[in-house]
Amino acid sequence: MNIIMVTPQFVTKRNEPLTGMPRYVYKISRFLQEYGHNVEIVAGAVNDKTWKYEGVVVHNVKWNGNLHTAAVIVSIGILKREIAVQRKLRQLDAARRIDIVQYAGWSGNGCMHSLKCPAVLRLSTYSKVQYVQQDTMKDYIDTYSFWERMSGRKADGIIAPSKIIGEQFGRDIRKKVTIMETPYDNQVAEDSTVYDQRLAHKRYILYYGTFTTDKGFRVIGDMLPRLLQEDRDLLFICAGWNVATKSGSAVEEMKEKLGENQYKMLYLGVLSQQQLYPIIRHAEVVLIPSLVDNLPNACLEALSLDKLVVGTYGTSLEQMIDDGENGFLSEPGNAESLLRAVRKALSTTEQKKKEMMLKNRQMIKKYEPDVAVKKLERYYQWLIRKNSSGRRHR
Repeated sequence: MNIIMVTPQFVTKRNEPLTGMPRYVYKISRFLQEYGHNVEIVAGAVNDKTWKYEGVVVHNVKWNGNLHTAAVIVSIGILKREIAVQRKLRQLDAARRIDIVQYAGWSGNGCMHSLKCPAVLRLSTYSKVQYVQQDTMKDYIDTYSFWERMSGRKADGIIAPSKIIGEQFGRDIRKKVTIMETPYDNQVAEDSTVYDQRLAHKRYILYYGTFTTDKGFRVIGDMLPRLLQEDRDLLFICAGWNVATKSGSAVEEMKEKLGENQYKMLYLGVLSQQQLYPIIRHAEVVLIPSLVDNLPNACLEALSLDKLVVGTYGTSLEQMIDDGENGFLSEPGNAESLLRAVRKALSTTEQKKKEMMLKNRQMIKKYEPDVAVKKLERYYQWLIRKNSSGRRHR
């Protein structure tokens, strides 16, 4: 198949690390390539450019728009982006017929699909559900959600990694959403430089990702002072995107909460997968206390590396974690519940850890490429057949 992945954003330099939605887009593109398909990425950017990111062709599409302002201006920006994307897709389709286009579902991506081939909307998020707790996004939730629903109505098929996002979106647009696991493997050429220089021989719990409210970063801050006070040798390590807040930044706010124990917190910045993996491997516990989430890749990474993860109920993490069996779950937004779960994880015996890791490995099998990619392939093929049949009967 000739497949195009469309995303509103992607990195623009070869040495930039991937996070979140762009990381998924690249990963699924690489997996599909390994299974014999031609896969290219089309992404919004500040300039037009065609280049390669680690073996995958990327077509940057220039557009001018502001997605963080008044609703009307945001909507105009989204439409400008989609017009530019569709222009590029028609050019690619004319050069080599495209079999299917998969849109990364955020901010209306795919709402103007114009090719004859089927469009798949993959729900990277549903703003109405995922951003309700994020202070910096509250002004744009209604606008983004409206255009995301428009994309869903335009799509021939809709897939989502998590039930919490997929089921709500499906109810809102009255269309079926298919739960599609994200393929995963941990074959990464690890770089232990950061770990060796800064963390070797230290005991620590780890959070990595984006430092926003919806990801539970503030709840960690409410829990940490008591934990670090009672466990004098334990450190808190965090890596990822430090976001701006009304009083400065998420990291600064966290340090203020820790007071005299702020020396036990270490922020490592944004790291590549290669740098992160050794740090994950040596963590006592990985924290993913999301208030809402969409089957985060961070959880699969940590579980695949035989780490104990503390997640939350009702946030998609329970699709991967069975409390007390292969990890621990706490109540979202509840610092006391999170503290109890972390204490349980830290006190887990080595024998119990081995038993939990065996259960982990069984769970992860459904995310292996041989299972997850083939499921996605079958879904694509079904949509293409359905689309071809519909055209014949028009």
